[in-house]
Amino acid sequence: MKKHILGMVTVCFAMVVAFAGFASAGDAGKGEGVFKGKGQCKNCHKLDDKNSVGPGLKGVTARHNDEWLGKWLADPQKTWEGNDADVQKLKTWKPGRDKAAKTAMKIPALSAEEVADLIAFLHQNDK
Repeated sequence: MKKHILGMVTVCFAMVVAFAGFASAGDAGKGEGVFKGKGQCKNCHKLDDKNSVGPGLKGVTARHNDEWLGKWLADPQKTWEGNDADVQKLKTWKPGRDKAAKTAMKIPALSAEEVADLIAFLHQNDK
């Protein structure tokens, strides 16, 4: 039992360390490519404050810290199920989302580098 708990703590710590430096480590130019290409973000999100299929992304880096954005972009459904304060706030952007068991956000698997690049791009967009 102790080994199992220690293993889980180690994994959680590694994830926090991995997500902590996303914006500073990312390349905004590459992140724009992820936004428009592999990540398929532009299909549902606009870079201004106008909602589309998903919420507008202007100001997203002020609404959510980099660690949370990293978790969200790496696994939206797992983050949704965690129902933390950021998720609860996100659920209010569109009527009825607060009762949804699943997030509507579908994202192809991104590498840690692609997530970091995407976060850097979102920071650049918010300037």
